[in-house]
Amino acid sequence: MRLVLMDRLALDRAVSSHVRRQPSHGNFKARKGILHYRDRRPPLPQTHRPTASRLAPFALRAFLGAFLWAALPGWSQPTITAVPKGLLAQGITPGGRAIWWSVAHERPDSFVTIAYRLEEQTDSDLDGKVGFAFDGPLPEASLWVVVDVTTGSYSTYAPEDFGVTETSLPPEAVVEGSGRTPSDAFREVARPLVNVLLVRAGQGAWTLRAGDGGATDQDGVDGELSFTIDSMTPVGTSPAAPSRYAVGDRLLSIDVDQLELSTLVVGPPPSGAAFGAGVGR
Repeated sequence: MRLVLMDRLALDRAVSSHVRRQPSHGNFKARKGILHYRDRRPPLPQTHRPTASRLAPFALRAFLGAFLWAALPGWSQPTITAVPKGLLAQGITPGGRAIWWSVAHERPDSFVTIAYRLEEQTDSDLDGKVGFAFDGPLPEASLWVVVDVTTGSYSTYAPEDFGVTETSLPPEAVVEGSGRTPSDAFREVARPLVNVLLVRAGQGAWTLRAGDGGATDQDGVDGELSFTIDSMTPVGTSPAAPSRYAVGDRLLSIDVDQLELSTLVVGPPPSGAAFGAGVGR
């Protein structure tokens, strides 16, 4: 499909003024290209180009849409960068709370040690930045997450040679409570050991580490694990864990063995079934 139609004169001018760029040691060096163009096709039909007055309403609509999107809560996503003595998160809601959450495989000696880190911080200086201090280099096999509690948005980081692997939690991970277990639950059927974080924007966050057959595994079924969300531990100044999911809640789960992150955003539950879910930031 031809998206832009040009008359032959305009096309010849465009070809004759063509400039080709080639990289040179990290910089770009312009070199004029010499192209020969011969057009054997019949003349192209003339088209009417939109005038500025016709484009103005569309440009205004696009500008207003971008402005309103930026004004919506949760539009900003934080970022994490490595600094000489730890990690720095930017884009946090000024004056808001942020949660650092990490799992690492460390080798202080001949054995691998699994290190869990969890810390709530407040952006007291209102600059939208919080830092996580770390003595020495970051563990090579480590996964880091920072969550903006105000918006529920998050960002991930891992050392360059390790990288971040992120997938979607299946909708079946969110289980609606019933008669014997009135609290809603989290269920995992593919990973034997997970570290789970539940975030409710503007309210708080809760966490629980569970392994198949472990003390926090409440289903008694071999090959899968589950627990009620009211058994999760509040993070920092968060209130007691809820017993029900709310639409928009964010679930994050780290596979402790593989250091892979899975996420899900809770949607409205259909009657008598598990909650619907979607993935997003």
